Amino acid sequence: MRKPLLLCSIFLLSSCAYISKKFESMAENKNTSALPVQNAKINYCAPLGRVQYISEDEHTLKFYRTLNTPIFENKSLSFIERSIMLSLIEMSKRPDEASPFSRLQIYLKVNGKSYYYDFRPKRLEDDTKMPYLRGLDFLAQKFLPKQNLLSVATKLDALAPTALGVSVGLENFLRENQKDLIKNDELNERFLKGDDVLTRYETFERKSFRAVVEQYMSPTYSKLSDYEYEKNGLDANKSPKGNFEANCNYDLSKEPTLRDEMFGREPKRTHSIGMSDGQDYFLAVSSMTLFKPYTTQPKLSYFMKARPSALPMPICEFKGKNQEIVLFSSDGRNPVQHLQHLVAYEIDQIDSSYTLNELLNFSRHLFLSSPDRILYESTRGRKAQLDFFLAMNFPIYHVENLGNIFGHANFKGEKKQESSLHIDDRSIARLWCGQ
Repeated sequence: MRKPLLLCSIFLLSSCAYISKKFESMAENKNTSALPVQNAKINYCAPLGRVQYISEDEHTLKFYRTLNTPIFENKSLSFIERSIMLSLIEMSKRPDEASPFSRLQIYLKVNGKSYYYDFRPKRLEDDTKMPYLRGLDFLAQKFLPKQNLLSVATKLDALAPTALGVSVGLENFLRENQKDLIKNDELNERFLKGDDVLTRYETFERKSFRAVVEQYMSPTYSKLSDYEYEKNGLDANKSPKGNFEANCNYDLSKEPTLRDEMFGREPKRTHSIGMSDGQDYFLAVSSMTLFKPYTTQPKLSYFMKARPSALPMPICEFKGKNQEIVLFSSDGRNPVQHLQHLVAYEIDQIDSSYTLNELLNFSRHLFLSSPDRILYESTRGRKAQLDFFLAMNFPIYHVENLGNIFGHANFKGEKKQESSLHIDDRSIARLWCGQ
């Protein structure tokens, strides 16, 4: 990584010819380094624990610890059962980000085999379907021959408490939308108390998991021909390096400004889910758009009507001789660019969880159009990098954080093998590492 990687990435990603020429001339004299940020927070499991999972914040982690024995570390439950249960809990905890109506992308590795699915309605504008639950239903049908989604939900009702804690993210959503939530009787009763909203130190009563699944299983929602899940596979990008694969659902070689237009269409609400047990791991991202006024259905309690995102969140699997890295980029104006930058920063040279963590913590930037400008995490970068940007005479704006990348990585060394979930230093997510 001791190379002018920032220069390389900017040169490759720039969509403006005159900027590229300026970079080319400056590259002869500049020597920036993509070495890591100071005081980086470790966001992977070391020492490794058998069971690992992602929690959206510290408060949720405390809640999930109470579920370790009955669910996450319960050897009588298969890995697929626990993955479905975690997804149902996350949906119930964050109805503003993980509705039954959300698009659901899943990357799963179990028993040594990998699978990727992207669940959404066949008609992307169709907001009358439940692709999130269709995805979990599919997992149950494929991997649990003696069970189904309804039986898993019923079992979960007996294992999980009926009171769920309010997360930091949900509290923020409630505060920002209080005036609109008051207008809906169900949401008002569930999430408000008098003139204020529930806070992160309080709980709310969840909807029965079985009841939600029963609603999904009605003919209106569960007709299999209304859904797709295998288009947009990880074959849009091919790495030019013979000993390295970068398999993605977007072509990383395309100009970033084109994707900027696509991802700028609608404000997406996304939610990340992750769990691993030994060499098995489950990663998922839900994405949707909420529209005002917020509406609910009597049989679905506090789950608001939403539309699944028209576009999937970017995901890549990076495979080298001794590495297997899977990363979702789920937040921000143009999340594809962050994965582009990782390739330019030579992610194929990453050989441990430690160096991957350094790479993910490294300062990020985005090229945006209309108007043309650069967003840059200047507080994470080095002075030489900032000077380089400023020398371009191109509009540059400081931002505190850009994007959210999470995933899983396996590394095979001569003396040991590493396998860990990874979360982004920029998020408030936390990891349980089987401590």
